[in-house]
Amino acid sequence: MGYCSVSDVRLLCGVSADVMSDAEVSALIELSDQQIRDELGDFSEPAPTRIRHLSALLTAIKIYQRPDMRFRLGAASGLDEQRIERLIDGWRREVARIYAYYRKNVPEGGGALRRV
Repeated sequence: MGYCSVSDVRLLCGVSADVMSDAEVSALIELSDQQIRDELGDFSEPAPTRIRHLSALLTAIKIYQRPDMRFRLGAASGLDEQRIERLIDGWRREVARIYAYYRKNVPEGGGALRRV
Protein backbone atom coordinates (compact mmCIF):
# COMPACT_ATOMS: atom_id res chain seq x y z
CA MET A 1 0.00 0.00 0.00
CA GLY A 2 1.31 3.44 -0.94
CA TYR A 3 1.42 6.47 1.29
CA CYS A 4 -1.57 7.87 -0.60
CA SER A 5 -4.31 6.38 -2.73
CA VAL A 6 -5.32 6.85 -6.34
CA SER A 7 -8.45 8.63 -5.11
CA ASP A 8 -6.29 11.05 -3.04
CA VAL A 9 -4.42 12.02 -6.20
CA ARG A 10 -7.59 12.27 -8.27
CA LEU A 11 -9.18 14.50 -5.65
CA LEU A 12 -6.14 16.78 -5.55
CA CYS A 13 -5.56 17.20 -9.26
CA GLY A 14 -8.93 16.37 -10.79
CA VAL A 15 -7.63 13.81 -13.27
CA SER A 16 -10.39 11.33 -14.04
CA ALA A 17 -10.01 7.66 -15.00
CA ASP A 18 -10.82 8.43 -18.62
CA VAL A 19 -7.78 10.74 -18.78
CA MET A 20 -5.34 8.52 -16.82
CA SER A 21 -5.87 4.95 -15.66
CA ASP A 22 -5.67 3.81 -12.04
CA ALA A 23 -2.63 1.70 -12.97
CA GLU A 24 -0.81 4.75 -14.36
CA VAL A 25 -1.60 6.81 -11.26
CA SER A 26 -0.54 3.91 -9.00
CA ALA A 27 2.80 3.65 -10.81
CA LEU A 28 3.43 7.36 -10.26
CA ILE A 29 2.45 7.04 -6.59
CA GLU A 30 5.09 4.31 -6.24
CA LEU A 31 7.71 6.67 -7.70
CA SER A 32 6.62 9.48 -5.37
CA ASP A 33 6.69 7.16 -2.35
CA GLN A 34 10.18 5.96 -3.25
CA GLN A 35 11.27 9.58 -3.54
CA ILE A 36 9.89 10.25 -0.05
CA ARG A 37 11.68 7.20 1.37
CA ASP A 38 14.94 8.25 -0.32
CA GLU A 39 14.76 11.85 0.84
CA LEU A 40 12.93 11.74 4.20
CA GLY A 41 13.12 8.12 5.31
CA ASP A 42 10.56 5.37 5.66
CA PHE A 43 7.23 5.94 7.40
CA SER A 44 5.22 3.16 8.97
CA GLU A 45 1.62 2.46 8.04
CA PRO A 46 -0.57 4.31 8.40
CA ALA A 47 1.59 7.13 7.14
CA PRO A 48 1.25 10.53 8.81
CA THR A 49 -1.24 12.84 7.14
CA ARG A 50 1.55 15.16 5.94
CA ILE A 51 3.30 12.27 4.22
CA ARG A 52 0.06 11.12 2.63
CA HIS A 53 -0.48 14.66 1.33
CA LEU A 54 3.16 14.90 0.20
CA SER A 55 2.79 11.69 -1.79
CA ALA A 56 -0.35 13.00 -3.49
CA LEU A 57 1.32 16.36 -4.22
CA LEU A 58 4.43 14.79 -5.73
CA THR A 59 2.25 12.51 -7.84
CA ALA A 60 0.05 15.40 -9.01
CA ILE A 61 3.17 17.32 -10.04
CA LYS A 62 4.44 14.31 -11.97
CA ILE A 63 1.09 13.99 -13.74
CA TYR A 64 0.83 17.66 -14.67
CA GLN A 65 4.45 17.81 -15.88
CA ARG A 66 3.96 15.05 -18.42
CA PRO A 67 3.75 16.67 -21.88
CA ASP A 68 1.08 14.21 -23.05
CA MET A 69 -1.02 15.00 -19.99
CA ARG A 70 -0.94 18.74 -20.60
CA PHE A 71 -2.71 18.17 -23.90
CA ARG A 72 -5.18 15.69 -22.41
CA LEU A 73 -5.86 17.89 -19.38
CA GLY A 74 -6.49 20.90 -21.54
CA ALA A 75 -8.90 18.96 -23.74
CA ALA A 76 -10.70 17.27 -20.83
CA SER A 77 -10.94 20.14 -18.36
CA GLY A 78 -10.19 23.33 -20.24
CA LEU A 79 -7.00 24.01 -18.26
CA ASP A 80 -4.57 26.25 -20.12
CA GLU A 81 -0.77 26.33 -19.74
CA GLN A 82 -0.86 29.25 -17.30
CA ARG A 83 -3.38 27.57 -15.00
CA ILE A 84 -1.39 24.33 -15.07
CA GLU A 85 1.82 26.22 -14.17
CA ARG A 86 0.05 28.06 -11.31
CA LEU A 87 -1.23 24.74 -9.93
CA ILE A 88 2.23 23.15 -10.13
CA ASP A 89 3.84 26.19 -8.46
CA GLY A 90 1.31 26.05 -5.62
CA TRP A 91 1.90 22.34 -5.15
CA ARG A 92 5.68 22.91 -5.11
CA ARG A 93 5.28 25.50 -2.34
CA GLU A 94 3.23 23.00 -0.34
CA VAL A 95 5.90 20.32 -0.92
CA ALA A 96 8.58 22.74 0.32
CA ARG A 97 6.49 23.47 3.43
CA ILE A 98 6.23 19.76 4.23
CA TYR A 99 9.95 19.22 3.64
CA ALA A 100 10.61 22.15 5.99
CA TYR A 101 8.42 20.52 8.63
CA TYR A 102 10.68 17.46 8.45
CA ARG A 103 13.69 19.84 8.49
CA LYS A 104 14.74 18.96 4.98
CA ASN A 105 15.24 21.18 1.98
CA VAL A 106 13.79 20.28 -1.36
CA PRO A 107 16.70 18.54 -3.10
CA GLU A 108 19.09 20.79 -5.03
CA GLY A 109 17.80 21.25 -8.55
CA GLY A 110 14.33 20.23 -7.37
CA GLY A 111 15.06 16.49 -7.49
CA ALA A 112 12.00 15.07 -9.15
CA LEU A 113 10.39 18.49 -8.80
CA ARG A 114 12.49 20.23 -11.41
CA ARG A 115 10.71 21.64 -14.42
CA VAL A 116 10.50 19.67 -17.61
